[in-house]
Amino acid sequence: MRRTGVFLAALAVTLLVATAGTAAPPSVTISLSRPSVVYGGSVALSGKVSNNKTGETVDVLADPFGATGFSVLGSVTTAGGGHWTDVVKPTIETSYEAKWKNATSSTVTVKVRPLITLTLVNLSTGTFSTKVTAERSFAGKFVLVQRLSSSGVAALKKVILDTSSSATFRVRLHTGRSRLRVVMPTSQTAPGYITGMSKVLTVSH
Repeated sequence: MRRTGVFLAALAVTLLVATAGTAAPPSVTISLSRPSVVYGGSVALSGKVSNNKTGETVDVLADPFGATGFSVLGSVTTAGGGHWTDVVKPTIETSYEAKWKNATSSTVTVKVRPLITLTLVNLSTGTFSTKVTAERSFAGKFVLVQRLSSSGVAALKKVILDTSSSATFRVRLHTGRSRLRVVMPTSQTAPGYITGMSKVLTVSH
């Protein structure tokens, strides 16, 4: 009976050591609330640490387009269940990672669209202005002016942006209601940005 007790105790110690030796290494996850954003907008990052504990410190790392690598953007503290969240505002295409203890998450990337505005200047002459805003200038690049109707989208003209990434132009307006927008294709926004477009502007003539 004594031998059996000694054997069971030894077995328990062996199993304890084996379990400790095979314990899962720490890990941390990361995900995005959305894959793209208009310049000036924000994206929520979230994830979870593997020990499910509250109060753990997670570093958020960022690698903006054109940078030489990841750097610490800031730190957040985990809430219940080991979950963490952070809100970021990328100004150009940016990749993010989370780091906790010696663990690094996978990489997620947020694409950024330039902010494009379309404004009516003079209805009687069909004069409009547009401006493209982002981290860098788009001087010399072009945007496309489009008319939207029930039959589809029609390109009206190509407009070249000036040194302030702006342009003033005229459009021949139909009698009645016109719905217009400005689009900047990726061929003009790249690198670091994807296709951008203004909100649809409705005018009556």
